Formats: sequence, structure tokens, C-alpha cells
Amino acid sequence: MTSPSSLATDVDVAARLSGSDGLLAGTTGAAAAIEVRSLRVRYRRAKADALSDIDLQVNEGETVALIGTNGAGKSTLLRCLVRLIEPAGGRIAISGTEVTGASRTALRAIRCDVGFVFQRYHLIPRLTTFHNVVQGAMGRHGSRCCWPSTSPGDVRHEAMQCLERVGLAAFADRRVDTLSGGQQQRVAIARMLMQRPRVILADEPVASLDPASANGVLELMSSIAAERGVTVIMALHQIELALHYADRVIGLRNGTLEFDQPAADCDAAQLNPIFAEST
Repeated sequence: MTSPSSLATDVDVAARLSGSDGLLAGTTGAAAAIEVRSLRVRYRRAKADALSDIDLQVNEGETVALIGTNGAGKSTLLRCLVRLIEPAGGRIAISGTEVTGASRTALRAIRCDVGFVFQRYHLIPRLTTFHNVVQGAMGRHGSRCCWPSTSPGDVRHEAMQCLERVGLAAFADRRVDTLSGGQQQRVAIARMLMQRPRVILADEPVASLDPASANGVLELMSSIAAERGVTVIMALHQIELALHYADRVIGLRNGTLEFDQPAADCDAAQLNPIFAEST
């Protein structure tokens, strides 16, 4: 049996991601799920900003693709939205609640509304699929959801429903490390659904998957977003996937916002310069 102490690090990651003065100035039109004003990030010992003067609004129910080369700032931006990386300047609000300057208690409440999907899944390989998914409820129910045996009955029932939604109910008793990469990413999505998030941030969710699995995962995320009316921001390298699955495409280059258009109004020729090497 896996001991609780050996799982401390992984459980802490799950807890952090499953667990202010209102809207930022200048918001008009559709209700904003995410607002960013003059955001700046600089890593220690870096000579330049990782993100520089980012202004961005994402509306409720919108699906946005962030594209750009490695090092463009996509992952930094996503992590900064929930302060997994601390900004050096600027302001961030999620669903009208200011993230920058929020207390630890307020930040935990904000993170409970935000589901994060990572490229590396952040699952616990030695545990079953079901066990991993149950842990997605830790932000709502606390540490008793660390183990299925101590979780409330309704949480266990919801976990099976989430596995059913991602097509893996038959794999509930399988150890995660016996699953394929695409299946593991589906488990991560099911765990994220246990948070009941209002916003989904997906950091290169299909970068390590084959094309068929990548399309399957993005199709799943797209249909879930439509069903639940949640807002999605996903970092992608593949232009064709961004155009197919997103409502809007945002291009980052050297830490600055270089492109922002509805997906229906742009094509690959317009987006290719985002990936051109800097001179």
C-alpha cells in the first residue's frame, strides 16, 4: 500500500490548484472572466521581462488559444493568472475578483474556481484512476478527499460520473501508470472537472500526444466547455489546432502580445510570423 507521507508532494500540488476590489477599471461589453492590465513578469537574474505590458480580457464562455514559440511567455502567463508565478507589476482579476494582492485565503478561493490542465498531467502514477480523480475534490472538501475511503459518498459518485464523461469509467480501478498518454490526460481532465471550475487553464495539454490523441483531448475539452459554459485558455504550438478549437487566437512573442483576433478571421499565413525566429 502507498503510504500517505510518500504522496505529500503530489497531493500538495492537487490541493493548491483545486482549492479584492471587484472588476478592473475600463471593462465594458460582455462579462469578463479574466482581465489583465499592464502585466509584467521578470525572473530572478533575467536581463529582460518574461512578460511585458500585457493587456488582455477574456469573456465568460470564450475559448482562447495562446500560441507562440518556446519561451514566448505562454506558460508564464497561465501560471501568473493564479499566482503560481508572482507578477512584478500590473493587475489580474478572475470573475471580478482581484488576484494580485489577494490574501492566501482569498487566493485559495480563487484557485478553487480555476481548473489547470498540464502537459505532464501531475497524476500520482501508483494510484488508481478513480483515486486520482477523487482528489480533485480536495479544494471543496479538504483532506478527507485524499483517499476514496474517507471521501463522502456523493464525491465518489461524482468521480465516477467524471470518468464516464471522459470515457474512462471502465478504467476506474486501473493504475494510472498502466494507461496511455492520451488516457492519462483524460484522467487529468476528469480530476479537474471535480473542482467544478468556472475557468480552465490548459498549458500545452496535447504537446506530448500523437495527433489522434491530441484531437481527442481537445475535442473533449471543447465539448465540456460548451456544456458547462466555462472559459478556456489553452497554450498550444499547433496553429491548425488553435484555429479549429478556439474562438480566438492570441499570439505571444518575446513576452509581448503580438496578435489577437477571432479564429474565424485569421489563417495560418497570418499566424506563421509569430513562430519566426527573432533577429
